[in-house]
Amino acid sequence: MLAGLFSSQVLAHHGWRALFFIGGTLPLGMAVLLFAALPESPRFLARVPARWGELRALLARMSRPAQTNIPFADANEQKAEARAGFGALFEPGRRRDTLAIWCAFFMCLLAVYSAFSWLPTMLASEGLAVSVAGTGLIAYNLGGVLGALCCALAITRFGSRWPLLLCAAGGAATAFMLREVNAAEHTGWLVLGLGLHGLFVNAVQSTMYALCTFVYPTLVRATGTAAALAFGRLGAILGAFAGAMVITAGGAPLYLGMLGVAMCLVCVALMVVKRHIAPLQG
Repeated sequence: MLAGLFSSQVLAHHGWRALFFIGGTLPLGMAVLLFAALPESPRFLARVPARWGELRALLARMSRPAQTNIPFADANEQKAEARAGFGALFEPGRRRDTLAIWCAFFMCLLAVYSAFSWLPTMLASEGLAVSVAGTGLIAYNLGGVLGALCCALAITRFGSRWPLLLCAAGGAATAFMLREVNAAEHTGWLVLGLGLHGLFVNAVQSTMYALCTFVYPTLVRATGTAAALAFGRLGAILGAFAGAMVITAGGAPLYLGMLGVAMCLVCVALMVVKRHIAPLQG
């Protein structure tokens, strides 16, 4: 949202070259900052005895001090992996979760990028002013920020299964309910509904990364997360094309129905995942 407001000012006064320069240099600066300030994963450090001193310092920062003579082990990886790399994602006991997570990422990013790409167009096709269409996208994004924070807190306390399932179901329900809202007569309700839809959909998408880091052991964690995201990006590409075709064929009702069906499939896929994050004990 901030980028949209910022870019309009830069374009008006400095042109597109300055916008591209800023958009390219800020991520590079962020990379340097992360390299200097972001600590390594405790699970990864536990696997490297030469870095146990770094792990002790990190644990102390997390209010979990450890004595200097205590060895470390990754509690989620008691047995050595039979193999690393892409093939490890399909080992017995992990294949089902891998395929279900891929499906969830694919359908969720299809819904997210369909909204990013075509939500203003859909609203404009219903006869709403361009400013109102922009407000709908802002509400969708603002809801996504709140949803990501709330779902992260819920997962910390209650585990990942029910918060993710409820948010996926909420994303589907709000999409189907928005089909019944008359955009011209109840614009406020439409914008509010889009905010709720964005809350649920983005809550699922942003917190599925945490699910990936839990499902996959340290040795293949990055591979598993990257593979899931790759399939998600395929869904995002399809969403960019599907949104155009659906709006052309059936307008807002069919477009919102597509978003609802996508989130229903996300819900089913997350039901299939066996190894969800466990609820907090005590």
